[in-house]
Amino acid sequence: MTKTANLETFDFLQLLYLLSEQGRTGALTVQRADGPFQAFLEGHRVRHLQFAAQTGIPALIRLLLDPHGGFRFDEGVVHPNPLLNVNLDDVALEALDALPEVPLPFGGPVKLTSPERAARIRWGLKDQAILKQIELQRPVSLLSQDPDARRLLQKLHQIRLIAPRKSRVARLSVAVTREVQGVVVVDDLILKRWKEDMLRPPQTVAVRADDGLVHTLSVRGGPNLSNTLLVPAELLMRTGLRAGDSVLVRPA
Repeated sequence: MTKTANLETFDFLQLLYLLSEQGRTGALTVQRADGPFQAFLEGHRVRHLQFAAQTGIPALIRLLLDPHGGFRFDEGVVHPNPLLNVNLDDVALEALDALPEVPLPFGGPVKLTSPERAARIRWGLKDQAILKQIELQRPVSLLSQDPDARRLLQKLHQIRLIAPRKSRVARLSVAVTREVQGVVVVDDLILKRWKEDMLRPPQTVAVRADDGLVHTLSVRGGPNLSNTLLVPAELLMRTGLRAGDSVLVRPA
């Protein structure tokens, strides 16, 4: 990056991530009337942050609170006396603590986009407990009732370390079964894929008929069912589903 561009069209934090993920070494400089900002990167590490006479995380916070100015990246430039040698995720999470909250655009379960990145971050005990709840797929809407969890989730979203967990939807054909009661049966392979998506076997499924009605039913697996959803007679009567109906099924 040799030409000067403007931060009005760039997210500065994501710009740092782009350079870091590429393993670039050099100085990212932002020219402003109140003094220059510089971030020195070496490989995947942050080595120095400076805004005029201010250094470290406060310098980055100052820029993120008012991100404007022309910037350029000078390849291969290193700081003669760096004050940092840290992971960019640790830098970003600490800096984001000082920024206003950004509401999350989703409320369901989420997944870590990079467990490898997460393993390199220095987590506190409360953070570790929240990450465990993420792993257990507690919905964001419930986790966010705890202000600490809400703030961590927002920061993880801003550094793109979490994303909504989307379960696969299967279109299945309804068939009647008398071999089970109170539970619908799907192919073992479908159940296995859902378990891989959710990190746990689903206990219930949401069955959406063509009329738009959604029924939440207990589920189990069965062999060699392909695209068939086996429904016991009493559940057909309760739901109004009929043999031969084509329905959309996903874990609930």
